[in-house]
Amino acid sequence: MFMKERERRAFILDRDEFFRLSLNKILKKYGFEVEEIEDFSQLEGRSKEIKGGMILADVEIDVLEKSHPFIKKWNDRFIFMSPLITDDLAFRLKKMGIQRVIKKPVEPKMLRKMIKGISFPNGERNFSLSKKWETSRFVQKGGDGK
Repeated sequence: MFMKERERRAFILDRDEFFRLSLNKILKKYGFEVEEIEDFSQLEGRSKEIKGGMILADVEIDVLEKSHPFIKKWNDRFIFMSPLITDDLAFRLKKMGIQRVIKKPVEPKMLRKMIKGISFPNGERNFSLSKKWETSRFVQKGGDGK
């Protein structure tokens, strides 16, 4: 019996329900099984599930610093999202080993490019991503998409 496992999971952690819903739709188009997480502690103890995927989070920097041992383990597949990226924030993220930072509102084309750079298990790297979402803008409630 031949079974090919290509489980790519995406865990979204963001307070904004509209943002989570929109990001969920984009990631599903890209072939991910998506799970919305309410709080960082829900990820701890789920190593097997995270192993096949990535984490996208907009959380306070203090939360990340408290969870540094956990983040360090997954920082190669962790995308930090924020509407405001200051020099201080960028420095603190870099110090924790977080290299993937994306400004909100997230543009699908930028997200796609970032995901393509992530190395997934079994050598999966540049998997096929739908280009349908590249031309559309990912707009947060009240945003103008610019």
